[in-house]
Amino acid sequence: MGNQTVILACPTLAGELKEAMKEAQSDSVVYFMPPGLHRDPKVLHHYVQDKIDHFYNVSKIVVCTTGCGGGNIGIAASSAPLVYPKTRDCIDILLSGDSLADLKRDMHGVFLTESWMEFMKESSIDMEKLEKKMGRDEAHGYLKKLYAPIHDFYIIDTGCYDVEPVKKYIEPMVDLLKADLHMVHGGYGILRKMAKGTFDDDFFVVPKGEKVKPGSFPANF
Repeated sequence: MGNQTVILACPTLAGELKEAMKEAQSDSVVYFMPPGLHRDPKVLHHYVQDKIDHFYNVSKIVVCTTGCGGGNIGIAASSAPLVYPKTRDCIDILLSGDSLADLKRDMHGVFLTESWMEFMKESSIDMEKLEKKMGRDEAHGYLKKLYAPIHDFYIIDTGCYDVEPVKKYIEPMVDLLKADLHMVHGGYGILRKMAKGTFDDDFFVVPKGEKVKPGSFPANF
Protein backbone atom coordinates (compact mmCIF):
# COMPACT_ATOMS: atom_id res chain seq x y z
CA MET A 1 0.00 0.00 0.00
CA GLY A 2 1.32 3.44 -0.94
CA ASN A 3 1.56 6.54 1.23
CA GLN A 4 -0.55 8.79 -0.99
CA THR A 5 -3.80 10.22 0.34
CA VAL A 6 -6.53 10.88 -2.20
CA ILE A 7 -9.42 13.32 -1.63
CA LEU A 8 -12.63 12.84 -3.61
CA ALA A 9 -14.61 16.08 -3.41
CA CYS A 10 -17.79 17.75 -4.59
CA PRO A 11 -17.13 20.75 -6.88
CA THR A 12 -19.22 22.97 -4.56
CA LEU A 13 -16.25 22.77 -2.15
CA ALA A 14 -13.58 23.60 -4.73
CA GLY A 15 -12.66 27.13 -3.65
CA GLU A 16 -12.48 26.31 0.05
CA LEU A 17 -10.65 23.00 -0.41
CA LYS A 18 -8.05 24.60 -2.67
CA GLU A 19 -7.49 27.31 -0.05
CA ALA A 20 -7.18 24.71 2.72
CA MET A 21 -4.71 22.69 0.65
CA LYS A 22 -2.65 25.82 0.03
CA GLU A 23 -2.64 26.76 3.73
CA ALA A 24 -1.54 23.26 4.77
CA GLN A 25 0.93 22.86 1.89
CA SER A 26 -0.72 19.49 1.39
CA ASP A 27 0.53 16.96 -1.13
CA SER A 28 -2.71 14.96 -1.15
CA VAL A 29 -4.21 14.39 -4.59
CA VAL A 30 -7.67 15.93 -5.11
CA TYR A 31 -10.27 14.69 -7.58
CA PHE A 32 -13.34 16.87 -8.12
CA MET A 33 -16.47 15.02 -9.15
CA PRO A 34 -18.79 16.21 -11.94
CA PRO A 35 -21.44 18.74 -10.81
CA GLY A 36 -25.00 17.64 -10.11
CA LEU A 37 -24.33 14.06 -8.97
CA HIS A 38 -26.26 14.65 -5.74
CA ARG A 39 -29.49 15.04 -7.76
CA ASP A 40 -29.67 11.24 -7.93
CA PRO A 41 -28.24 9.17 -5.03
CA LYS A 42 -27.92 6.10 -7.29
CA VAL A 43 -25.83 8.00 -9.84
CA LEU A 44 -23.69 9.44 -7.03
CA HIS A 45 -23.21 5.98 -5.53
CA HIS A 46 -22.16 4.46 -8.85
CA TYR A 47 -19.70 7.25 -9.60
CA VAL A 48 -18.04 7.22 -6.17
CA GLN A 49 -17.78 3.42 -6.10
CA ASP A 50 -16.29 3.30 -9.59
CA LYS A 51 -13.68 5.91 -8.64
CA ILE A 52 -12.75 4.02 -5.47
CA ASP A 53 -12.51 0.72 -7.35
CA HIS A 54 -9.97 2.17 -9.78
CA PHE A 55 -7.57 3.78 -7.30
CA TYR A 56 -4.30 1.89 -6.87
CA ASN A 57 -1.47 2.04 -4.34
CA VAL A 58 -3.01 4.74 -2.10
CA SER A 59 -3.01 4.78 1.71
CA LYS A 60 -6.48 6.24 2.20
CA ILE A 61 -9.33 7.79 0.25
CA VAL A 62 -11.07 10.77 1.86
CA VAL A 63 -14.62 11.18 0.54
CA CYS A 64 -16.31 14.57 0.92
CA THR A 65 -19.78 13.51 -0.22
CA THR A 66 -21.54 12.33 2.94
CA GLY A 67 -25.30 12.12 3.68
CA CYS A 68 -26.38 13.31 0.23
CA GLY A 69 -29.65 11.39 0.03
CA GLY A 70 -28.08 8.12 1.17
CA GLY A 71 -25.87 7.87 -1.91
CA ASN A 72 -22.83 6.79 0.08
CA ILE A 73 -24.49 4.02 2.08
CA GLY A 74 -23.08 0.68 0.98
CA ILE A 75 -19.97 2.16 -0.65
CA ALA A 76 -17.19 -0.46 -0.40
CA ALA A 77 -13.61 0.29 0.59
CA SER A 78 -12.36 -1.89 -2.26
CA SER A 79 -8.95 -0.33 -2.94
CA ALA A 80 -8.04 1.39 0.35
CA PRO A 81 -9.56 2.48 3.69
CA LEU A 82 -12.15 5.24 3.32
CA VAL A 83 -12.34 8.32 5.53
CA TYR A 84 -15.61 10.25 5.76
CA PRO A 85 -16.52 13.36 7.77
CA LYS A 86 -19.54 12.88 10.06
CA THR A 87 -21.61 15.44 8.19
CA ARG A 88 -24.99 15.57 6.46
CA ASP A 89 -23.77 17.33 3.34
CA CYS A 90 -21.48 20.00 1.92
CA ILE A 91 -23.28 22.72 3.87
CA ASP A 92 -22.20 21.12 7.16
CA ILE A 93 -18.65 20.93 5.83
CA LEU A 94 -18.59 24.64 4.92
CA LEU A 95 -20.15 25.70 8.23
CA SER A 96 -17.80 23.54 10.30
CA GLY A 97 -15.26 24.99 12.71
CA ASP A 98 -12.90 23.32 15.16
CA SER A 99 -15.40 20.60 16.07
CA LEU A 100 -18.64 19.31 14.56
CA ALA A 101 -19.99 19.13 18.11
CA ASP A 102 -20.26 22.93 17.98
CA LEU A 103 -21.99 23.07 14.59
CA LYS A 104 -25.24 25.05 14.59
CA ARG A 105 -27.47 25.07 11.53
CA ASP A 106 -31.03 26.01 10.64
CA MET A 107 -32.28 22.78 9.05
CA HIS A 108 -35.25 24.63 7.54
CA GLY A 109 -33.18 27.32 5.83
CA VAL A 110 -31.66 27.57 2.36
CA PHE A 111 -27.88 28.01 2.30
CA LEU A 112 -25.88 29.49 -0.56
CA THR A 113 -22.30 30.03 -1.60
CA GLU A 114 -20.90 31.14 -4.93
CA SER A 115 -20.80 27.50 -6.08
CA TRP A 116 -24.37 26.81 -4.96
CA MET A 117 -25.53 29.99 -6.72
CA GLU A 118 -24.05 28.68 -9.97
CA PHE A 119 -25.80 25.36 -9.42
CA MET A 120 -29.13 27.15 -8.82
CA LYS A 121 -28.68 29.20 -11.99
CA GLU A 122 -28.39 25.97 -13.98
CA SER A 123 -31.36 24.34 -12.27
CA SER A 124 -34.95 24.23 -13.49
CA ILE A 125 -36.14 26.39 -10.58
CA ASP A 126 -34.00 29.43 -11.33
CA MET A 127 -36.33 32.43 -11.07
CA GLU A 128 -35.22 34.08 -14.30
CA LYS A 129 -35.60 30.82 -16.24
CA LEU A 130 -39.06 30.22 -14.82
CA GLU A 131 -40.20 33.76 -15.63
CA LYS A 132 -39.17 33.29 -19.27
CA LYS A 133 -40.83 29.88 -19.45
CA MET A 134 -44.06 30.46 -17.50
CA GLY A 135 -44.50 34.20 -17.35
CA ARG A 136 -43.79 36.35 -14.31
CA ASP A 137 -47.02 35.83 -12.34
CA GLU A 138 -47.24 32.08 -12.86
CA ALA A 139 -43.54 31.63 -12.09
CA HIS A 140 -43.84 33.62 -8.87
CA GLY A 141 -46.89 31.63 -7.80
CA TYR A 142 -45.02 28.38 -8.44
CA LEU A 143 -41.99 29.51 -6.44
CA LYS A 144 -44.16 30.63 -3.52
CA LYS A 145 -45.69 27.15 -3.33
CA LEU A 146 -42.32 25.44 -3.76
CA TYR A 147 -40.64 27.45 -1.01
CA ALA A 148 -43.69 27.76 1.25
CA PRO A 149 -41.94 26.28 4.34
CA ILE A 150 -38.84 28.45 3.85
CA HIS A 151 -38.51 31.69 5.81
CA ASP A 152 -34.74 32.14 5.96
CA PHE A 153 -31.91 32.21 3.42
CA TYR A 154 -28.26 32.14 4.45
CA ILE A 155 -25.15 33.16 2.53
CA ILE A 156 -22.11 31.30 3.87
CA ASP A 157 -19.16 33.70 3.86
CA THR A 158 -16.04 31.52 3.77
CA GLY A 159 -13.73 34.33 2.70
CA CYS A 160 -12.96 32.47 -0.54
CA TYR A 161 -15.30 34.39 -2.84
CA ASP A 162 -17.14 37.71 -3.21
CA VAL A 163 -20.52 37.43 -1.47
CA GLU A 164 -22.06 40.45 -3.25
CA PRO A 165 -22.99 38.64 -6.51
CA VAL A 166 -24.63 35.89 -4.44
CA LYS A 167 -26.57 38.47 -2.46
CA LYS A 168 -27.67 40.22 -5.66
CA TYR A 169 -28.79 36.89 -7.17
CA ILE A 170 -30.89 35.66 -4.24
CA GLU A 171 -32.44 38.96 -3.06
CA PRO A 172 -35.32 38.85 -5.61
CA MET A 173 -36.28 35.40 -4.29
CA VAL A 174 -36.02 36.56 -0.69
CA ASP A 175 -38.22 39.58 -1.46
CA LEU A 176 -40.78 37.45 -3.32
CA LEU A 177 -41.12 35.06 -0.39
CA LYS A 178 -40.98 37.85 2.23
CA ALA A 179 -38.19 35.84 3.83
CA ASP A 180 -35.09 36.97 5.73
CA LEU A 181 -31.54 36.95 4.38
CA HIS A 182 -28.64 36.26 6.75
CA MET A 183 -24.87 36.27 6.37
CA VAL A 184 -23.11 33.50 8.32
CA HIS A 185 -19.45 32.60 8.74
CA GLY A 186 -18.15 29.42 7.17
CA GLY A 187 -14.90 28.19 8.69
CA TYR A 188 -14.73 24.98 6.60
CA GLY A 189 -12.83 23.35 9.47
CA ILE A 190 -13.46 19.86 8.07
CA LEU A 191 -11.62 20.75 4.86
CA ARG A 192 -8.73 22.24 6.81
CA LYS A 193 -8.44 19.00 8.79
CA MET A 194 -8.50 16.97 5.57
CA ALA A 195 -5.72 19.08 4.08
CA LYS A 196 -3.60 18.67 7.23
CA GLY A 197 -4.35 14.95 7.50
CA THR A 198 -5.93 15.49 10.92
CA PHE A 199 -8.64 12.84 11.15
CA ASP A 200 -10.13 13.19 14.63
CA ASP A 201 -13.57 12.45 16.11
CA ASP A 202 -15.20 14.47 13.32
CA PHE A 203 -14.43 11.57 10.94
CA PHE A 204 -15.01 7.83 10.70
CA VAL A 205 -12.97 5.20 8.89
CA VAL A 206 -14.22 2.33 6.76
CA PRO A 207 -11.49 -0.36 6.78
CA LYS A 208 -10.46 -1.87 3.47
CA GLY A 209 -12.85 -4.64 2.50
CA GLU A 210 -15.79 -3.20 4.47
CA LYS A 211 -18.72 -0.95 3.49
CA VAL A 212 -20.30 2.30 4.69
CA LYS A 213 -23.08 1.26 7.05
CA PRO A 214 -26.58 2.76 7.38
CA GLY A 215 -26.66 5.36 10.15
CA SER A 216 -23.08 6.47 9.50
CA PHE A 217 -24.14 10.08 8.86
CA PRO A 218 -26.30 12.45 10.95
CA ALA A 219 -30.02 12.50 10.14
CA ASN A 220 -31.05 15.31 7.82
CA PHE A 221 -33.64 16.95 10.07
